[in-house]
Amino acid sequence: MPTLGTFLVLWCDPKLFILLDAEKPWLIVLAVVFSCTYILPLFINWMLVLLGRVSSFTSPTKNDRRMMLSFTAIFFILTYYVFHSVPALGASLKIFMLGINISIIATLITSLFTPLSFHSVGAGGLLGTVIGLMKYTQENLAFWLIGTFAIVIVTALSRYKLKAHPAFEIYIGLIIGIAAQALVFFFPIHGS
Repeated sequence: MPTLGTFLVLWCDPKLFILLDAEKPWLIVLAVVFSCTYILPLFINWMLVLLGRVSSFTSPTKNDRRMMLSFTAIFFILTYYVFHSVPALGASLKIFMLGINISIIATLITSLFTPLSFHSVGAGGLLGTVIGLMKYTQENLAFWLIGTFAIVIVTALSRYKLKAHPAFEIYIGLIIGIAAQALVFFFPIHGS
């Protein structure tokens, strides 16, 4: 989801200028995001399973989910730091990565009290990103809004139909994802 969200930001922000000394800077940005938010967390979580620290990918316990999410959060924070430390990257990418970090920390804290759907947080984050970008760029992103809304519906329904989560856990995930991403674009107080 973070890679797809990054693609959305790169595509939808006409004010975004990447002044990096590279032939295809958008590809480098997507590769960094994909590596830090998918490949590295997957590798670490796989290692946790191999070392017996996590029981299973397919049916993890509450503690397993928290541990995997904690390690994943470290890489998300690293990605934000990388984006924030490169002045040539546009503000919208930094805002987006800040929203992801807020949502993952909110998810981690919420999971201490009640289980929730991480998939719904991610899908809601995509929708929140588009909503935020509509405000931030003042562009009509109706096509992207409809597309991300469809992703939210398919994700939520699939989690519910598979009995992976009850409706409450899906709603909590969606609220965290949508709110974290939309609000950072509406109130950019991060100082970028």
